[in-house]
Amino acid sequence: MPVANAHSQSTTSHARRVRSIRSLRRGDTVEARSGGTTYFRGEVQDTAPGLSTVWIRDESTGQRTAASMDDFSLWKE
Repeated sequence: MPVANAHSQSTTSHARRVRSIRSLRRGDTVEARSGGTTYFRGEVQDTAPGLSTVWIRDESTGQRTAASMDDFSLWKE
């Protein structure tokens, strides 16, 4: 579920939507969005395709955050 610590609207205009977590690799830069708002942006730390979940090191806070494709759309630069 999205949290209250949302970033402003997305600033990455050339990002492509991620349709499968299997296409992500450690080190990729992604955004987790919901309702047009970017909640997390940072480097992929780990993935769990069976859970539709990716762990992101958020660049603004430095925290490692799990983002599920059930709650967010993922966008890759």
